[in-house]
Amino acid sequence: MRRNIVGFCLLVALLVASWLILPGHLFNAASADTNASLAPRSVGGVSPLLHVSRERGADQAARTLRMSVGLALRNQGELNTLLQNLYTPSSPDYHHFLSVAEFTRRFGPSASEEQAVVDYLKRQGFTITQTYPNHLLVDFSGSEALAERVFGVSIRSFQAPDGRSFFANTSAPKLPAYLASTIISLSGLDNANQFFHPPVRSHKGPHLAPRAGTSCPTAGSGGLLPGQLATAYNYDGLHNAGLQGEGQTVGVFELDGYSQSDIQTYAQCFGGSSVPLQNVVLDGFNGQPGAGAVEVELDIELLLSMAPHLAKVLVYEAPNTTQGYNDEFARIVNDRTPVVSVSWGDCEKNMGQQEVQQENTYFQEAAAQGQSILVAAGDSGSESCFQFLQGGSFDFSLNADDPAAQPFVTGVGGTNLTLSGSNGYGSEAVWNGGLLGGAGGGGISQFWKTPSWQTGPGVKNSYSNGMREVPDVSLDADPTTGYPIYCTAGSSCSGAGGFGGGGGGWMTVGGTSAAAPMWAALVVLANQQAAKAGKGVLGFLNPLIYQLAGGSNYARDFHDITQTGNNDELGINGGAYPVTSAYDMATGWGSLNAANLAADLVALDK
Repeated sequence: MRRNIVGFCLLVALLVASWLILPGHLFNAASADTNASLAPRSVGGVSPLLHVSRERGADQAARTLRMSVGLALRNQGELNTLLQNLYTPSSPDYHHFLSVAEFTRRFGPSASEEQAVVDYLKRQGFTITQTYPNHLLVDFSGSEALAERVFGVSIRSFQAPDGRSFFANTSAPKLPAYLASTIISLSGLDNANQFFHPPVRSHKGPHLAPRAGTSCPTAGSGGLLPGQLATAYNYDGLHNAGLQGEGQTVGVFELDGYSQSDIQTYAQCFGGSSVPLQNVVLDGFNGQPGAGAVEVELDIELLLSMAPHLAKVLVYEAPNTTQGYNDEFARIVNDRTPVVSVSWGDCEKNMGQQEVQQENTYFQEAAAQGQSILVAAGDSGSESCFQFLQGGSFDFSLNADDPAAQPFVTGVGGTNLTLSGSNGYGSEAVWNGGLLGGAGGGGISQFWKTPSWQTGPGVKNSYSNGMREVPDVSLDADPTTGYPIYCTAGSSCSGAGGFGGGGGGWMTVGGTSAAAPMWAALVVLANQQAAKAGKGVLGFLNPLIYQLAGGSNYARDFHDITQTGNNDELGINGGAYPVTSAYDMATGWGSLNAANLAADLVALDK
């Protein structure tokens, strides 16, 4: 009996001990899980510019930073399938585009994922400044010291190769693992990136009239007039059919301000004076024209020249920072603006993996929602990082331009157009002005694989490596032919902006930043033609372009650029990339016959 009692006591002791120990084990396991979820994990990286810049020490400015966190899309496989079906004419989903709410419900980050980011940032002491309906971006602000402490970084001062000073974090920021798994970018810890693609001035003398003179330019006074371009590229065929932009809205992506009176002066000469301009100003931008005003005015004026009866032009304006850049695209996709012209960017190497991934979320949403985004492919040829005219970068390597090389936008390169004796289409060559003369951007992406739609004669060539090739199309961009624009705003149109003496006025400029809005105007007019036929918008243009260009209608819809040449502006990369028949990375599929192309694009929607 005693042995039984002793045994019973031992059994009870073991049970009690196990009961006492077990919760400890559970607690320890829970602690391990909690610690793992709170463990810091790197998000993004550092600016690529740091590798070629000189560090000057600690950043001494007690500044407030405007920052943003970008969240990843959900259900990426399903989204890939949808995007394929939306642009396959034989699919029952063809052109059944999503609303912003539908996209958010199916593919946007969840509300709880967004709220987790918001809650964390608030707990750390940051101020939330903006969220978006699609949950893709959370904007916030806080002191630099707070950002350094929370994200585990040191922010230092640097000097870029062109002499510009900037600040930047020297290591990748960190966030708790439970947040990091849903985040693709953390921006605003530096001001290293500056976006550009300013028009390239004509060497024949930029000013066509003194500032005080507002008489309209005439043929032969400098640049190709809108009427000449409309005839050569057959926008006339659309205009004569009553398609001049009625009922259509177009957006321009800008990182500077402009002068309304400059636009009116241009419009009084070439049309569009009654078109409302609606400014969408973001991130506290003051709207004042600065060094990039000439870019803004060029975009608006050329759109009006080919679509003079637009219902509205939305002018998106934000500070020229990574934060402003991302916020502007976030607003554009949430507005579901049907056609957008973009002339700002940088070479892929300078943009870096984090930023191009962030942009790609916007462009996938835009394609799913039926938005057409036309992007200038750059003005430094195949050496897109060589930006002597835009600040002094001397990177001679082959590099494509972002966002033109993104897989869900249409990259627009540059040509030199020669008119016939009757102002019709004569001939066309690739734009390559040689050293410091600019050249049409083009090349191979270092980030994006060849999209399924990028097929056709010439796409697979001796340079191909399985990655996205750009440009997709082209148009006249050579400043020796050029476009007359009217600009007096900011420093960009005066001697201080590098356009020559005087205070601005009529001037001749070129660049792919002129070709992009001209292509955007074509899409606007094609959307109008589709609406008259009871059809919807074209949406993402590239699958349709490659289908037409690779078929029997190529010569009807496009001008194949076949004259000998290349876009190796510096002449040190072996002539990469040469002009060939059909597709090439100097001019894409070439320029357009606007009326024919619009009709065939609309006809694809049965």
